[in-house]
Amino acid sequence: MKFNGMILQDTREAFNMSRRDLADKLGVSEQSVWQYETGVSFPKFEVINSLKRVFGVELSYFQKDISNPKIVRNSQVAYRASLRGSMKNTKRETLYLSVIDSFLNELLNYVTLPEPTILSLSNKVIKLKLNGASLDEIASYVRKNLKIDSNNNFMMASIEKSGVFILERSLNDNVDAYSAWTDNNRPYIILGTEKKGPRRLFDLAHELGHVLLHRNLEFDAPETTPISRSLEKEANEFAASFTLPKPEFTKLFLNNVKDPTNPKDYLELKEYFQMSIAALEMRAHRLKLISKEQSSRFWARMNKFGFKKEEPLDEKIPFYVPGKIYAIFNSISRRQLQSLYNKTGVSRKYINDLIIPNAEDRVTFMKTDDVYAKKGNIIPISR
Repeated sequence: MKFNGMILQDTREAFNMSRRDLADKLGVSEQSVWQYETGVSFPKFEVINSLKRVFGVELSYFQKDISNPKIVRNSQVAYRASLRGSMKNTKRETLYLSVIDSFLNELLNYVTLPEPTILSLSNKVIKLKLNGASLDEIASYVRKNLKIDSNNNFMMASIEKSGVFILERSLNDNVDAYSAWTDNNRPYIILGTEKKGPRRLFDLAHELGHVLLHRNLEFDAPETTPISRSLEKEANEFAASFTLPKPEFTKLFLNNVKDPTNPKDYLELKEYFQMSIAALEMRAHRLKLISKEQSSRFWARMNKFGFKKEEPLDEKIPFYVPGKIYAIFNSISRRQLQSLYNKTGVSRKYINDLIIPNAEDRVTFMKTDDVYAKKGNIIPISR
């Protein structure tokens, strides 16, 4: 029987499973899983049926001649928080991107998307940076180019429309998000699932900073090195400038924050920009709207109120979800969908578990939030 063990290994790692995890699900030894993946032995019929059930695939999925081509080098993955000390974790995420990209290449054969603009935008941003433009100026240019609304409501949708593929994934506790350009110039942003809405939006803006400013740069240096600290700092400053544009933020801060040392005074701004109180204070401090002494008192009160762990309004601010891939699936006919399943050897379970997690919650969210459903992540797609 034909069985490609490399595809099993890639899929297992893409699903965030160790060999032990998979062995437990299959009812076999960890050594057996290693043998399947390395071609030392082939799984028995009942084990194959279990593999099909675990991953939501058909036998044909494991019978391809070659495994998924690796489209991202380890050094090109930009992490929101560092995992660079763990090559194992980095390798797992590059495998995940390769598996996702391979499937998307098949899916995109069924639709015509708007021409992506993200590559040309990145070229322009890099040119602006080389010509000495400030990050505030660059962020302002990007906001106008992407047509970001003042409240950041449709930030995720606008970034997706530009050609970025945004996905959600359960990540290591030390990682909030990461991003990468593939070898065929397709950018991905992967968001963790644990953050509250405001922090998630900031993570998204941070990764957009990496995508635009740091394309083709190497990220494999330890996070303590000057170059790594510089790249992270630049992405952070871009995110602050992008989500909290200087003119509007300055005006609203001066009009609404009466006591800059009191975190509760920032709640109106938090609701307006959908950013965390912590991000608002750091932006104000950087713009010299508050003094170093006021900042120290602010953080002392943040700790006193318990806001470092959980802020007010976190549950009120929307938790935006990526919608482009979901919209693509909804744009193709049942016949086309079945053709896709037959060609790739996957089922809807595979898609829901790996590519569009919590699909049912997503449907409910998009049906109940009329504004988001009409103007959010539903993008124009022609068949």
